[in-house]
Amino acid sequence: MSRNILFLVTGMTPQIITETIWALACDDSAEENWVPDEVHVLSTQDGLNQIRKRLFEDGVFTQFKRDYPILEQVDFDPATHLHVITDQNGKPLMDLKTPEDNERSADIICEMVKSFTSIDDTSVHVSIAGGRKTMGFYAGYALSLYGRAQDSMSHVLVQSEFEKAVNFFYPTPKEHLVSDRDSTVVGNAQEAQVWLAKIPFVRMHEAILPKHQLRKEDSFSEVVQKINESYEDVSLELNTFSRKAVVNGKFIIDDLPPREWALLNWFADRRKDSKGGIVAPTKNADEKYIKQLSEEYIEYYYDHKNDENIMVSVDKNFFDGAKSRLQTALKEALGIELAAKLDITSDAGKGSPFQLRIAPDAITINEMS
Repeated sequence: MSRNILFLVTGMTPQIITETIWALACDDSAEENWVPDEVHVLSTQDGLNQIRKRLFEDGVFTQFKRDYPILEQVDFDPATHLHVITDQNGKPLMDLKTPEDNERSADIICEMVKSFTSIDDTSVHVSIAGGRKTMGFYAGYALSLYGRAQDSMSHVLVQSEFEKAVNFFYPTPKEHLVSDRDSTVVGNAQEAQVWLAKIPFVRMHEAILPKHQLRKEDSFSEVVQKINESYEDVSLELNTFSRKAVVNGKFIIDDLPPREWALLNWFADRRKDSKGGIVAPTKNADEKYIKQLSEEYIEYYYDHKNDENIMVSVDKNFFDGAKSRLQTALKEALGIELAAKLDITSDAGKGSPFQLRIAPDAITINEMS
């Protein structure tokens, strides 16, 4: 049985939560009602304090469920379903004031949406009605990246006079007068109009992400960067002392095993110096040719083994295996599309030389630390 998860990003207006739930689950005029099984809210510490005070301590959410019994089983526990935006050190943010704060909120929003949509038997609805405009944008973008066919997004709209009411939270089933900050009655909540604006979005979960196969730990900005840069030219910098590869000046790969690192360094060096490609050794390759390849390769492998007696035979099995493992490692670090720009490939067919698929002038090799 599918479980419905409602995710909201809010600021200092707790009403957004109850208004959205009402529009989704309780509006008799809606073509179809969608009742959340779980409600999760992400906000700053100030925003969550407002939610705890007004919805829970003041009893609004309890009354909401009494007014609409269909909500009785909704799991909205303030202890576990209110999520705070934190800085890099895990300290709750009171407000989003700097570019770093906004970037941090983007990463957390992306991670939460990715987590909710990774569960097969869930239907996720994201509301972008509350919070700062950047938070709403990030929530919508994250759902576009990870949303599936069953997921949806909306913005809730409220009749203008009720927007001013400090004690309006949802259209009530019975008469309930609400007032503005000056205690002036602005209307009867029973007659309030609340609309849910469904927002269509491009679902990239199946169309784009499988092509990139990005790492689970990638932040929002890293996901966007890797997708965007897969459409641009790529640069490669190799630091041979630290055995570190830097792609496009920002994506660092420092965990390549010695064999795969040596293969990348070897092919990058040949490509940069315009030495031409390497014809892959075949099963029946001449021993002299295998010895020649082995001697060339060992120049790059030896530096990281510190063993003068190391023996490597660059035969078919070694060459194919190292090349395959290198490409797998690059895909895991960069995603499929960006890693393809660094593929060791033969474009002219069987028997033609293999070389690194990157322009020679886009390669930098630093021999020192």
